Amino acid sequence: MNSNAKELQITTPTDTTIVLTRSFNAQSRLVWAAMFTPDKMRRWMLPPPGWTLTTCECDAVVAGALALAWKSDEADPAMTLRGVFTEVVPHERIVHTETMALGSGQVIGSVLERHEFAEQGGATLLRITQTYASKEARDGAIASGMDQGMEACYRQLDAVLAG
Repeated sequence: MNSNAKELQITTPTDTTIVLTRSFNAQSRLVWAAMFTPDKMRRWMLPPPGWTLTTCECDAVVAGALALAWKSDEADPAMTLRGVFTEVVPHERIVHTETMALGSGQVIGSVLERHEFAEQGGATLLRITQTYASKEARDGAIASGMDQGMEACYRQLDAVLAG
């Protein structure tokens, strides 16, 4: 594994999937804990400028819930993300649904997301596979600049893991 591959890599192996890969200089159990423990999530999940993360709940067990909400000056909530964990193998693999909605309740996207953690030499390669309902939904996610937002968050996660 190339532990220097710090930048988020994105590929589109099918018309409905996005695969994101990135390495972290930490053991998989530490990356896992940072990604699925609410008090740690709040330290690296950067909201868009002008927004505040108001809800951060994560019960990373099968049938457990994921709930995030953000507020802005214009709306509380401005956006929500809700999901359910469907598969959990601690420190190795986790699968969950994700539905994003505007504060009005209008759904703006749904995805099935699979995280795989591969540790080698004290570093962890994270591979996220997102499966969308259609090519248009997948392309919309890519066009949103999500990779830039995710990389900004993951740089903050690097700092959390180093501290």
